[in-house]
Amino acid sequence: MITSLKTSLCMAIIAGISQHALAQSEQDQSLAYQKITIAAVVRNIEKGHFRPKPINDDFSQAIWKKYLLALDPNKNVFLQSDLEQLKRYEFSIDEELKEGSAEFFNVAYQLYQQRLQEVSVLYKDILAKPFDLHKKESVQLNGTLLSFAKDKKELDQVWRKRLKYYLLKKMIDLEEERKAAGTPALAQAKGAKPDLLEKEARMRIRKWLDNSFKTLMSPAYSEEKFSQYLNTITFEMDPHTTYFAAVKARSVNEQMAKKYYGLGLELTDKEGEVWVKSLRPGGVAIKSGLVDVNDRLLRITDRKGTMIDLDGVPITEVAELIRGDKDTEISLGLRKVNGIEKTISLKRGEIKEEEGRARSAVIHKGNQKIGYIYLPEFYADFNNPAGAHAATDVAAELLQLKTAGVTGIVIDLRNNGGGSLDEVVKMSGYFLGSGPKVQVKGKEGVKAYATYDAPVYDGPLAVMINENSASASEIFAAVIQDYRRGIIIGSRSSYGKGTAQSTLPMGKMGDKAKGTPPLNFGSLRLSLNQFYRVNGGSTQLKGVKSDLILPGKLQYQKIREQDNETALAWDSIAPANYRIFNRMLIPNNILALENEEIGKNEAFKVIAENSKLLAEHADDPLSLDLPKFKEQQAKMLSWSKKIDEAAQLPELKQLTITGTRLTSEGPGLEWYGKWMEGVTRDIYVDQTVKVMVRMVSNSDK
Repeated sequence: MITSLKTSLCMAIIAGISQHALAQSEQDQSLAYQKITIAAVVRNIEKGHFRPKPINDDFSQAIWKKYLLALDPNKNVFLQSDLEQLKRYEFSIDEELKEGSAEFFNVAYQLYQQRLQEVSVLYKDILAKPFDLHKKESVQLNGTLLSFAKDKKELDQVWRKRLKYYLLKKMIDLEEERKAAGTPALAQAKGAKPDLLEKEARMRIRKWLDNSFKTLMSPAYSEEKFSQYLNTITFEMDPHTTYFAAVKARSVNEQMAKKYYGLGLELTDKEGEVWVKSLRPGGVAIKSGLVDVNDRLLRITDRKGTMIDLDGVPITEVAELIRGDKDTEISLGLRKVNGIEKTISLKRGEIKEEEGRARSAVIHKGNQKIGYIYLPEFYADFNNPAGAHAATDVAAELLQLKTAGVTGIVIDLRNNGGGSLDEVVKMSGYFLGSGPKVQVKGKEGVKAYATYDAPVYDGPLAVMINENSASASEIFAAVIQDYRRGIIIGSRSSYGKGTAQSTLPMGKMGDKAKGTPPLNFGSLRLSLNQFYRVNGGSTQLKGVKSDLILPGKLQYQKIREQDNETALAWDSIAPANYRIFNRMLIPNNILALENEEIGKNEAFKVIAENSKLLAEHADDPLSLDLPKFKEQQAKMLSWSKKIDEAAQLPELKQLTITGTRLTSEGPGLEWYGKWMEGVTRDIYVDQTVKVMVRMVSNSDK
């Protein structure tokens, strides 16, 4: 017995030593990875960025402040004493970066985890008791307007108020759910007490937070936060220099190519649970017949083939796990609508993002036929010349519209965030023919990008933009405007992103002969150049100003490049050698008439007035008294609803539209029909088409 006890004790000690050694080894590997990655990021920035900021004490102070805010944006985790404790790093991060050290990150992250552990106990204690729904108090949700809590007692109040806000929101949601289902509210049900709804809401919030904190405190979360730390560094150079971990870099390439391998599932998050929202036509899931809308995903196989539980796993991570290489197998644990749980296995197949590609239609206005092309992104499959390319797709749509006999064309670039420079240059040539399209300035000097072929289309043209039209979209709008080739219609100005990025992989090649595997340290999307219009001005910061301004929901929101603290300044260079278009498409008197009519348009007045109200009250403290809270929420919802309703044409004024492709052409085109339905109701498309009709009439004179 004594011998057995000694043996067991000895083995336990050895096991403990082994586990400690393993943990120490993993920690050493993690620190080594961090060191190499930081060194690679800093080296590439200093060497390649076309306008790098000096990494000095000012840079260090900015990173110190911004990373702590990135860790705790709502200021409900750290205490003021934590900031004092970390203040010793305020002016030393620049030295760490030059050495490849991640000491500040690791110390701050460990302290963050310690505070998360304490907060996880705190929110459970608060949610264990009913809230006083009629107490006269309010909460401020904008973290930039708050200070860090002085002590734990103050932090307790911060969390109590924030949880009460979540509770009130959830109670309203639950009431709406019951109304939609035709079920009476719990508080009104026969024999029910008024506090039953409050209790259910607390249970839902507790479950959601349990899942969230499980993710926040998981060992794997440190990798995500390390990426966030690196991006705090890159964003300080400019808002578009970005670090991607290895998996994220692959996703970006897939998005640009409009092709990836997966199952064809669209997912949604319901309080930390992942559900199937829809099945993509032609995808593996819908073909299998084994997955249905409203199935809940319980488990999934990870990259190593191990089945893992999805409680607390972010929906973005679940989506990444579903994607993979062609014909590789993945298993899903599902809870069906009838409550039965089952596990299925499927092989990943190609998912082509047709809905993210160019499409067109013909809009009929009086005796005119106006072609309409919507382009959501300047996408390009860089690995396959025969793959999806924006310019090629637009050329095909142009030919269909010409065949249909259109008298003018509208290019809709609203919410188009940009993409490939080559694609936008090529597409510009379809409307302008030969000549320079954009100038690009880097460390080596200025280069003009031009096309040399005859135009595909030379008739009346309008380009639609909004605050989210950026980068390549702005290049297209700018060159059309500079050549006076067409009219720009939309928001006061486009986004204002005038910088060009290239993605640089970071890592080491493996050696099969020596048995050493390749090492991947992610990639860096680095700002290497700046765009300039052919007239010499940059699209940076200022964007492209519309010739005809239409009020929009986002016009008062601080979402443009100029609202980024680290945005690079505007400047200009010498203009390129170009000749303006030889036909005045819309005389100034017609433009003045359009502006006058828009100013009198009641729908646009409603949009302008309510957009301003939303912006003015966005940061108001929210009442936590239930009746006043409902009143406040209803008011905000009313402003938003008025904007959305005003932006939709009434039934009798809706546009008449004909598709250039038919849903009968093949499976999976239902989305195209729904898209056309949306276009018929769009007040902005309607206004643009009205302008086009006047342009066509003017060009005929």
